[in-house]
Amino acid sequence: MSELINKLKDKNYVRAFGLMTPEEQECFNEIGMKNCEIYRYSKWNQAVHNIFHTDSTYRIKPDYQPEPEFVDLEIVEYVEWLGVWNTPESLFLPHQFTHIHGIPSMPNFEGFWVNTKSTPASIDYISQIRHSGKKVFARFRKA
Repeated sequence: MSELINKLKDKNYVRAFGLMTPEEQECFNEIGMKNCEIYRYSKWNQAVHNIFHTDSTYRIKPDYQPEPEFVDLEIVEYVEWLGVWNTPESLFLPHQFTHIHGIPSMPNFEGFWVNTKSTPASIDYISQIRHSGKKVFARFRKA
């Protein structure tokens, strides 16, 4: 996907939206209008439409970087310890069960998050948050 994104950033490659391949059109739709520029009046401008028009020429903004993908692992209690289990998507963890205090030192660790994964959580309050009935997740960037 990143190869296609780099190709669609190049102002010398792009062409009218209607002449693009279905894969290229899908890439633009996934990235969204806010991350694109339109060629108008002999220069590149911020695209402001709600939809991509087949007769307009677009490119992905040169400074656009795709959002990284994450793996969210639920913090669970095992005997009297809090931590995460090693699952097929978390094979990067060194142990079958990784204690909560070892998680921040793991590669690609992004932070602890509550329920919706939009509220950050401090390691000091994870036990209290879980006790109130909410789930807490450890978030890692996919390598």
